[in-house]
Amino acid sequence: MKRIYHIIYICLGICLLAALPANAASEAEFGKLSRTYTLHADGSQEMRVYKELTLFTHTAMNGLYGETFIVYNPAYQELKIHDSYTKQKDGNIVRTPANAFVEVLPAAAADAPAYNGLKEMVIVHTGLELGATIYLDYSVVTRPGYLPELDVCTQVDELSPIKEYVCTLYVPESKPLHYALVNGNTAPTVKSEQGNKVVTWTLRNVPAYYPTEGNQALAGNVQMIVANTYASADDALKVLRTQFTAAAGKEVADLAKQLTEGKPKAEQETILKNYVKGLGNCRLSLEQTGYRLRPAAEVIRTAYGTEAEKLNLLAGLLQAVGLPAEVKAAYSVNTEADNFGLSTLSTLFLDNQSIADRQDYQPVLTLDGQKPVLNASAPIVQTDTLNVTAETTKALAGGYRLVTLPHAQEGIAQNGYGHGSSERNGNLLLPLKVDETYTCLVCLPENMQLCTPSKKDGMTSPVGSLLITVAPAGDNRVEVVRSLKLNKQLITPAEYAAFRRLMSEWEDGNNTVLLLKDK
Repeated sequence: MKRIYHIIYICLGICLLAALPANAASEAEFGKLSRTYTLHADGSQEMRVYKELTLFTHTAMNGLYGETFIVYNPAYQELKIHDSYTKQKDGNIVRTPANAFVEVLPAAAADAPAYNGLKEMVIVHTGLELGATIYLDYSVVTRPGYLPELDVCTQVDELSPIKEYVCTLYVPESKPLHYALVNGNTAPTVKSEQGNKVVTWTLRNVPAYYPTEGNQALAGNVQMIVANTYASADDALKVLRTQFTAAAGKEVADLAKQLTEGKPKAEQETILKNYVKGLGNCRLSLEQTGYRLRPAAEVIRTAYGTEAEKLNLLAGLLQAVGLPAEVKAAYSVNTEADNFGLSTLSTLFLDNQSIADRQDYQPVLTLDGQKPVLNASAPIVQTDTLNVTAETTKALAGGYRLVTLPHAQEGIAQNGYGHGSSERNGNLLLPLKVDETYTCLVCLPENMQLCTPSKKDGMTSPVGSLLITVAPAGDNRVEVVRSLKLNKQLITPAEYAAFRRLMSEWEDGNNTVLLLKDK
């Protein structure tokens, strides 16, 4: 689960950069960006971040980079600002004044009293102008006993290019250390220093990352550094497994009985899911809560919870009435060695069709460290009979009418790929496997006639195939068959043009309606 502010940061970037062509001038440039993660022998940790960032546009100055946000837990962590200033274009130094360090409650914790102890430091960078460079150096120091292990998942690529990127790990020699640069080829330097293993990646001239749909690390587009000191992925999951104990709680059993007593077995799962869905949502990630869950009884009492807390409660409720509820963990990166930490978790789930469809690309484990068999989505095969009346059509001028053909709401057309950019620099990982067929027998009244001509249009490419037919079926009836099958879920830039042509035809509104005319 990624940090909520990383998500907000990316969303802001999408809004500000979506209109830019791929070769547009950069909004800003990192002269240097470094991250250092240290695990001390006593279990304490330090994350240190240093950046030099030169601003080129008003968008960068007033939107993207005018502030820095740092979330931490003062009960266990200390924020240290080592240095913060702006160097203006003429060389003048403007140090960040005391009143530009504003401590607030993280927005994700606003409606969650149990987490109101969290703090967010907002650093308002001052003295900004075009050509100015922001310098910031800070650490978050974590006391022993709060975080179970050193656990790192950090994205290398930023919204602006980076001249020099450095990431360093310091871990005692006695600890296991798993690490990888995902989707990158730069090898780290590894050495021993004063009883520590020291692993350092140095990357130069990292290009800007423009966030678009399907452009995540699983698609192979974004470089990520992951590292952890767990003995194994199972050892990491044990941290969660020992907390997913809702089924053993009396309060959970009593609630499950209260909600489902006298209800048919077939309805009980929906009843329990709707109850949990109706509880308040706390948007804090597992990382922000220190990988800790409040007990299910507390979630019931307060009527809100984090995603993980609500899932724990739901699993307990389902198990209490004898329904299957196996919690699974899906990861945001894929590495050759399955030594995943908790920071690489994408989501926890019971049943998720999108993740099932992506299981060839997205690692999934149960909380006991096993690889489950997930049921991918079945092909969408929908057959309808549409009896047309004046009320089911849209009246047009001249006595013409339009009737809209039925389709599945979960179909790929809802994603709008056919109306997106005509070019793509990175891979596109589709959320679902695509195999859709819609057959509709349209029955017209005697006072209407079909104006849409009969046709049989098809397209075939290495990406997939499409077929659309409109044919008379006798007795003032017409049969429309629409079929789309993609044989690839990961679309490369070389394949993207063919994919977009298929999707443009599939999403063409003229293929989802029939034109009629009053006789």
